[in-house]
Amino acid sequence: MPNPHFPKLNDANYVDWHYMMAATLIEKDLWDVVDSSLTRPVSSPNHKAMKTFVKKQQLAHAKIILSIEASQLPHTRHDDPKAIWDSLQKVHWACGFATHLSLRRCFLYMCKQDDQPVVSWVSDIKKTAFQLEATGIPTIDEDIILALTEGLPESFSAFIIALDSLPPRELTLDNVVTRLLNEEVRQTPTSASTNTSADPTTAPKLEPVAALLTTVRGKCLVSEITCYRCGGKGHYKSDCPSPEAHAATMGNGEGEDGAW
Repeated sequence: MPNPHFPKLNDANYVDWHYMMAATLIEKDLWDVVDSSLTRPVSSPNHKAMKTFVKKQQLAHAKIILSIEASQLPHTRHDDPKAIWDSLQKVHWACGFATHLSLRRCFLYMCKQDDQPVVSWVSDIKKTAFQLEATGIPTIDEDIILALTEGLPESFSAFIIALDSLPPRELTLDNVVTRLLNEEVRQTPTSASTNTSADPTTAPKLEPVAALLTTVRGKCLVSEITCYRCGGKGHYKSDCPSPEAHAATMGNGEGEDGAW
């Protein structure tokens, strides 16, 4: 049965399929008949060594055939799994200087999306570098660092300037990736600052003046108090704003502790 852990080979996924298929053949102890480390023994067809070799060839052949889509079958018209493997490689691997130049240009001009997490961005760059190496184009850490930083959005400009000032011994791929992840965290707004700055309707509101007039004094609301001097609401007799009431209070010598 086909391996369920990775997609079948099609016209667009050879590099990934090549890597996963090779790992599968190694796991099944069939890779040696594909990479020619195990050659056909010089013995009769009925010899045990010959039977073992032919059986491994058949299993490897079946494993490869069951792991490709029907569109790839024209490239597999061989009984020898090594011949099938070489045929697929020849068809799918890009060759030629112009093609290599195009692949490198694509790698160096990749761009990170504004909403793309840094972890995903780093994964995309490393995957593309792996694909380049699989087609015969060597990449070094400096190439990956360049692609990582050149594709960053404008918000990372200060980060790139700081990175350029680092001593050469600190410009390792692991260090750059770590700093990039830390920069992403630094640029991510906290929930508290987002709530208070981005949405003004959620910001703390000052208590209206009208509400202050209903402040509790003792156990009574000021708005419910009846002045025993003028009969008005909202103040004590000692606080009565009526000029006549105020004069009468002063004349009688009544203070703030008088009756309502």
